[in-house]
Parts: sequence; C-alpha cells; structure tokens
Amino acid sequence: MPRLSSAEVFTPTSYPTHTYVQRNDLHHERLLREWTRSSTQIASISGPSKAGKTVLVQRVVGEGNLITVSGASVRAPDQLWERVLDWWGEPHSMTASNVASQTETSTHERGVQLGVTGTNTSHKGGSGTANLSSETTQATVNRRGLPQVVQELANTPYTVLLDDFHYIPAAIQSDVAQQLKDAASRGVRICVASVPHRADNVVRALPELRGRVLAIDLDYWSRRDLLEIPKLGLPLLGLEVDHASLQMFAVEAAGSPQLMQSICQWMCNHLGAHETAEPPRSVVLDELARKQILFLTSSMTDYRSLVRALIIGPKVKSDRKVYVHSDGRTGDVYLTIMRAVSIEPKLTIEKDELMRRLDALCNGAHPDNASVVRACATLGQIAAAFAAPTGPSFEWDEPAQSLVISDPYLQFYLRWSVALEREADMLT
Repeated sequence: MPRLSSAEVFTPTSYPTHTYVQRNDLHHERLLREWTRSSTQIASISGPSKAGKTVLVQRVVGEGNLITVSGASVRAPDQLWERVLDWWGEPHSMTASNVASQTETSTHERGVQLGVTGTNTSHKGGSGTANLSSETTQATVNRRGLPQVVQELANTPYTVLLDDFHYIPAAIQSDVAQQLKDAASRGVRICVASVPHRADNVVRALPELRGRVLAIDLDYWSRRDLLEIPKLGLPLLGLEVDHASLQMFAVEAAGSPQLMQSICQWMCNHLGAHETAEPPRSVVLDELARKQILFLTSSMTDYRSLVRALIIGPKVKSDRKVYVHSDGRTGDVYLTIMRAVSIEPKLTIEKDELMRRLDALCNGAHPDNASVVRACATLGQIAAAFAAPTGPSFEWDEPAQSLVISDPYLQFYLRWSVALEREADMLT
C-alpha cells in the first residue's frame, strides 16, 4: 500500500482523488457522459451549496479539462469569454513587427594613360555611394472574445463551467445566455451550475434555450452516501474507526460531502493519523473525542459576523424579555430561537417543530407564536444583509412558515462552534 497523507485522502477543498463516491442510483454521471457526446446542448446542474456540483463535472470531463468561471466575475456579456481566455493563458494583445530594408549602391570609375618615354603606365580612380533605407511595420492583434474561444475550444475535451449564473446582473443575463447558446451550437461544451431555486435562470433569461438544456438535479447526500467517504479513505491510512462515531459524523455533515471530508480530515488530525499507519490500527472514539473533533472542524466554518448579528437582533431602546433555558443559561427571543435552531442538524425547520424545540429549551416558558414569527422574519432580514448573490444562508420562508438554512456549514457552526453558548453565558 502506498503511503498517503490524511490531507491527500480527505480533501474538502479540492477534487477527492481517493474518496470520490459514485452515487450510482442517481445516474448523474451517466447523464453527463452522454451529454459530452453531444455538446451542442448546455448542461445545467442544480444542487444545494456544498453538494458536490463541481466535483461531479470534474469527474466526468477530467480535472484538467474544466474551465470554471464564477458568475460573480461577469459584469459585461463579453467578460465571460475574457475569463475563459485568462484561464487558457491567452495574452490580451499580441504585437507583430516586420522590418524591410533596401540598399542602393552606385560606383563611378575613371582612368588615364600616362605617356612617359620608356614607360607604359596607367592610373584608374573611382568613387561609390551607398544608401541604406529600412521600414518597420507593426500590427497589434487583440483578443476576439467568443470567436477566439470557439476557435480554441470547439470540439475539444475542454468544458466551460459557469458557476452561479444568477450572480450575473439581471440586465445582461439575456445577452450572456444568447452567447452561451451560440458557443454551444458551435461545439464548445458549456455547463451551468446553480442552486435549486435558481436552476432555470438561464432558460428564463433566454426562453429559446428550452429543449437545448440538459437538466441534472442534485440533492443533499444521504447518510449512506456520506459514510462511503470514510469507508474509502480510512483503509488507505491504515485506520479503522468505530461505526457509531462515523454514523454521528454523517448526521452532523447534514448532507454535505465537503463537510464530511472536513470532519474526516480533522478526525485524522485528532488521532495523529497524518499518514498511512503500519501496522493498521482500530480506534473507538468516546463522546468527548467526538465532540472535540466536531469543535475542531467548526474552525473551518467561520460565520462569526453573521451569527453575532443574528444573536444580537435589531437595535432597540427598550429591554427585551429574557427566557431561562433548560441548561440554566438565559437569552432574549433572538438568542433563544438560535439556540433552538442548533438543537438538531436539520436544514429546514417548520414553525411547529421550532415551537416544540423552544418548548423543550425553555421548559414550557417560551416566546408565543406571534413573537416567534416576528422574530424569525427579522432574523431573515438580518441574514439578507450578509447574503451573497446566491441568497442568504439563513431565511424565513413566510408562505411555508419555515426557517431555511441553505448552507450546511452554517448549521454546523451553530451546533459546534460554542458561539451561542458563549453569548448565553455572558447574559446569564
């Protein structure tokens, strides 16, 4: 067995060479492989944050063949192709020079016969002139945008992945979509990745794309799929960890393969398993070790500014009512709701479930329904101020009466960073 480092085996921020999980039951790879054979279609992959969209495309087209462009970097229609040519290493302009030279030479010769007695002597003399002239011409060739991309990439294995199309300003989305259609029709592989509620943005921007887009929908990973990551990786490090601990970690990863990779990496660090062990060893983690591993992993999920704002809530002049929690800590309605959210690793919490959590947290003396709904709406507004163009990581869905945490890393941070407990301790 080759010696590997734990950082090579578990890779939350790069392609998982040793721990890629093929989710056979969902046929995602098969659909993409068929698409690569008829690249005049645009592939549209939608899925939640940290669900492995980019890794899936890398797996199919090859890591070295993927040209990724973020929609956030496109602020004009032609900028998309500028970003592609940047990746390709194409200079912004090239200057060619040509030097033409010409030499003109003229010679004049004269001679005389010297008539001296007893001699036969002659003398010749001459003069010459030369004119040298040169002419330099220069031509500058600039990038040609889409036509140049077609020239370089059409009918090749290279794939352009436009991540988060909805980052692109709405005013130019239609123009960009038209250019994507043109590029695909001319043989350039085009793939668009997005979050689920933005999945059809490219088609909405250009309705004539309907029928020209292959839609592939990803979802959060099942616990069984997440468990495949340590199942593949741990034997490569000569390590066996008890199943109960791995089950807990899979639950805490909340459907995110990236987060599961991070947990496994920190588990190896905690155990001192930095490279392949010889001979192999088995480990049973106790509750304290599990919590330490999860706490260490939370250092990779920094949401301090957002969580601090959610805990504090809006600025008000009057004092807020304080609720006593089951562990003896206290908090106002905002901190109390955030602690209730962190009780279980769930990404969508309906109001009825939230009220049950609040009831358990506050031993029955919890905020009333109306106060909870108002506070949840306010929390959503606060989170929106921190949101990336993809949308907030924490929001209140008014029609569904649900709290939605779209980023598993935020849920993980709430549960394991101790930020909420630290704030509650300061108020107790």
